[in-house]
Amino acid sequence: MRSAARIAILTLCLVNLPNGEAMGENAPAFVLEWGSNGTGDGQFAGAHGIEVDANGDVYVADTGNNRIQKFTSDGVFLMKWGSLGAAPGQFNHPHGIGIGPLGNVYVAETGNNRVQKFTSDGVFLTTWGSFGTGDGQFQHSHGLAVDGDGNVFVSDRDQNRVQKFTTNGVFITAWGSTGTGDGQFTGTNGVAVDAADNVYVGDSSPRIQKFTNDGVFIRAWGSAGIGDGEFDFPRGLSTDALGNLYVADRDLHRMQKFTGSGDFLTVWGGLGTGEGQFSSPYSLRAGPNRVVYVSDSSNFRVQKFLFPSEAVPTTSQWGLLIMCLLLLGSGTLVIGIKVSTRTA
Repeated sequence: MRSAARIAILTLCLVNLPNGEAMGENAPAFVLEWGSNGTGDGQFAGAHGIEVDANGDVYVADTGNNRIQKFTSDGVFLMKWGSLGAAPGQFNHPHGIGIGPLGNVYVAETGNNRVQKFTSDGVFLTTWGSFGTGDGQFQHSHGLAVDGDGNVFVSDRDQNRVQKFTTNGVFITAWGSTGTGDGQFTGTNGVAVDAADNVYVGDSSPRIQKFTNDGVFIRAWGSAGIGDGEFDFPRGLSTDALGNLYVADRDLHRMQKFTGSGDFLTVWGGLGTGEGQFSSPYSLRAGPNRVVYVSDSSNFRVQKFLFPSEAVPTTSQWGLLIMCLLLLGSGTLVIGIKVSTRTA
């Protein structure tokens, strides 16, 4: 083979077989599921928000039953609290749920336009919010996330803004307006905070927007479509300890995983009732030890998944490597591939 041809093939290999973080990932493996349609313990009437605490226990906003349910990491029912109403400890369409650094549980209610704060055992602590357009008021309080200092971020969906509060509900700041420009929204959905306290917002436009902790725009990615990195309705968001972002694309019935800069990593799911399939998944949470939980709302269940401990080259990447080696023949060329050992 002529040297020019060898150089061309080598260039193709080096460009398309990236090292480390740029290498694609395989989808996670299905582990288990729990739940069914109903009002009993461990049953759901639309599982929406989901959260995982430092002990690995899982909290689910059982929206249609107006309650919070708490489970072990393997889906064993532990406890529940809440009923329909507007009194402390009652709910009207609980949606977003978050856990603070001290283990307290925060719940955003769309029907009561407020946030409630509880201990991890469901003991009521405080509440804030009402219907309106002022600071600390909401029109469809939707997604909720808590940063490392205990500050609470709420996506005020119908007002196209995000509001930030102290751990006890004192208003700090807000950002956003109606539109498609940087820092504008056409419906704020899920919200997530990474370990560096950056804030991610699912925008119905559809796209993901990333901000500093005080709402300064950093970047955006995504557009309408069914391809990798495209969305229909980016509903639920979650980050892991490495700063990766997970998105529940509700109306495409799938999960997508990105780096914190928006680089696509992997996708899994599809419409159905089988293992690893979804029907209107509202939210997801990345837990410890590479685990991801998904609230599979219209299937009335939670599904648990596990990512491999090492990044593994995808089938297409292995295929390209083999093709390159065959084309290069029996030469002495050696191609080194560095596989990231970071866990998700």
